[in-house]
Amino acid sequence: MALASDTKAVPACSPTSTPILDVLRAVPAARPGKLTASEYFVFSSALIVLLTALPHLREALVSASPSQQIVALLVVPALAVISAWLIQQIGHIVAALIVGFRMAPFNTAQDCDPHRLYACDPLRAGILPLETRKMHHLRRRLTLIFLGGPLAGLAFALLLEFCRDWSQASVLIQMRVHTVAAFNVLASLASLLPETGHRADFSDGARLVMLLKNDSRAARLLALLQMQRALKDGVHPREWDPAWVERATADNDQSRDAVISLWLAYIWASERQDITSATRYLEDALAAPDACPRELRDRLYLEAAIFQAWFRDNPSNAHSWAALIHSGRLVSFEQKRLTMAVLWAEGKSFDAFEKLSDYFAALRELPESPARALAEKSALEWKHQIQSRMLTRAWRSMYNMSQQVEASATAGTLVSSHGN
Repeated sequence: MALASDTKAVPACSPTSTPILDVLRAVPAARPGKLTASEYFVFSSALIVLLTALPHLREALVSASPSQQIVALLVVPALAVISAWLIQQIGHIVAALIVGFRMAPFNTAQDCDPHRLYACDPLRAGILPLETRKMHHLRRRLTLIFLGGPLAGLAFALLLEFCRDWSQASVLIQMRVHTVAAFNVLASLASLLPETGHRADFSDGARLVMLLKNDSRAARLLALLQMQRALKDGVHPREWDPAWVERATADNDQSRDAVISLWLAYIWASERQDITSATRYLEDALAAPDACPRELRDRLYLEAAIFQAWFRDNPSNAHSWAALIHSGRLVSFEQKRLTMAVLWAEGKSFDAFEKLSDYFAALRELPESPARALAEKSALEWKHQIQSRMLTRAWRSMYNMSQQVEASATAGTLVSSHGN
C-alpha cells in the first residue's frame, strides 16, 4: 500500500493543507536533467549525416594539411553549433522588434524593474527577456516571435547552401559551409518540436502549438503577460482583473509559466488579504522546484519565511525558510523586510516597527519608477497593519492584566471571608 506522502492525497492526510509551507514536508528536490527529444533529434541526426558524408569527408581531408584537418574536425563543428544558436536568437529579436516587443532589462541588484522587485521572470524567447506595452493582438504577435527563430535558422541554411552550390571554392571549403548549414537546419527543426525543456520551459514548437490551438496554456501565457504589464505600470495587485488570476492558475502543469503565474497570483491574493488563497498559491509554487527560476526560488523562500512570521507568528518556521535562501541573494530592502517579519514573530513588535524606517530608506534608494511607487505603497500599508496589530496586542495585554488583577482581588476577598 502506498504511503500518503507518495500520493497526491497528502493535503487530505496532513494536519494542514500546506505541508510544505508549514515545514511538515521537505521542499521537493530538483530532478536531474535528462536529454530532451530535441537534443536526441540533433545528436542522432548529426550522427547520421556524419556517417553518410564520411566517404566525402575522408576524400576531402586526404590532401589537407594537419591544421586544415583540425579546423575541419573541431573548429568548424563548434562554429556551426554557435552559429545555429546565434541565428535563432537574432531571428527572435528581429521578429520581436517588428511586432512591437522590446528587450526587458536583465536583473541586477540595483535594478528597480518589477522583474527584480517582484521576481516575476519576463517572457523569454530563447534566452531573451521580452516585454511589450501594447496588449492588443498579443497571441498573433507572440506566434510570430516564436516562429522567427526557427525560420531564421532555416533561411540562413538555405542561403549558405545556395552560396556553396554556386561558388567555385574547394571541396574542403564547401564541406565546411555544408556543415554549418546542416547544423542550422537541425537546430531549427529541433526547436520546432513541441516539448518541455530541462527547466520546465516550453520550446518554440510547444509555444506555437499552444498559441495556434488557443488552449488553456495559451490563455495562461496571455494572462501572465497582462499581470506582468500591470506591475510594470504600477497597477496595484488588488486592482487586477480576477479573470487574469483565474486563467493564469487554471492549469497547474508545474511548468515555468505555471510557477510564475502562481507567484503572481500569490501577490494578488496576499495584497487582498485573502490568506486562504495566498497559502494555496504559495504552496503550489513551492512544490515545483524544477520549473522555478533561480531568482524566484529565493523570493519564494523569502515569502514563505515572512508568511510564517507575519501570518502564523512562528519564528522557528520563519528561520527554517530563511536558511534556504542562498547567501547574498537578497538585496537590501528584501533583507530588511525579512528582519522586520522575524522580529514581529519573536514578539519584538516595537523593534520591528523601528526597522520600518530602514525599509523605507532602502526602497527610496532605488530609481524612481511606477514599480518602486507600488512597492512603497505596499510598504506603507504594511506599516498601518503593524500599527493596528500593535494596538490590538496592547489592548489584549491590558485586558489580560485586568483579568489577572480581578482574579487576584476575587481570590483575596474569598480568603478574607473564609478567615472571618
